[in-house]
Amino acid sequence: MLPGIYSADQPTTFARCYAVTLWQPNALLSHRTAAWLYGWMDEHSMIEATLPAASKARTPFWLRMYRRDLPASDTTEVVQLPVVARERTLIDCIAVMTPEAVARIVDERLATDIDAQVIASKIRSTPRRRGNSRASSQLRSAASGFASEPERVLDRALIACGLRIATNHWVGNYVCDFVDELARVVVEVDGREFHSAPEVFSKDRRRQNDLVLDGWLVLRFSAFDVMANPEKTARQIAGVVRRRRRARN
Repeated sequence: MLPGIYSADQPTTFARCYAVTLWQPNALLSHRTAAWLYGWMDEHSMIEATLPAASKARTPFWLRMYRRDLPASDTTEVVQLPVVARERTLIDCIAVMTPEAVARIVDERLATDIDAQVIASKIRSTPRRRGNSRASSQLRSAASGFASEPERVLDRALIACGLRIATNHWVGNYVCDFVDELARVVVEVDGREFHSAPEVFSKDRRRQNDLVLDGWLVLRFSAFDVMANPEKTARQIAGVVRRRRRARN
């Protein structure tokens, strides 16, 4: 596997991670490997790890090493393996993954266990580090408050159109997927259960009638259409919201 490290069987991803830390005691598992250990993504074919900047080591085809010096605050352990801490791992993933691939990870992490302000602080503390510009861009375009994957994707598309509106927001007695109070527009993304369960359909009709009678414009989109063309859906919503904002001012 590695100099002085052997395996009788085909090594698993976890075994390779462990082998790296035996071979290089100063190594920290990082980037997509750390993200996999945190449960953020499926395992990646390449093991990625970080060594101190002065380290020199030749690596096999399945191992990619990054050389840099990290403070103790950027290190932790996962299942007794040394790993780059969550916040720095998120920035690292943004640096090496395509924006489309990393967007879901960014949105989910900022919605659950990582503080966007901590990420911003780390970016400021290392102004010339690779990935900072892309990380800042991801922070600006991150979806928030979503309850489903179609909602997350649509929120991203709306932000790309320059429109930030409230997500999963109360309007009277109802929590609506997207709400713009100035334009009095509600946007609902209908999942499969909307079309398959009669009681869900009837409840949503009553809900929509209540909102319309209270002066709200309700726009409905299927989850299928949102996922098929989120940019088109976002442009339609943005156009309606902006026209109604102007008309109401």
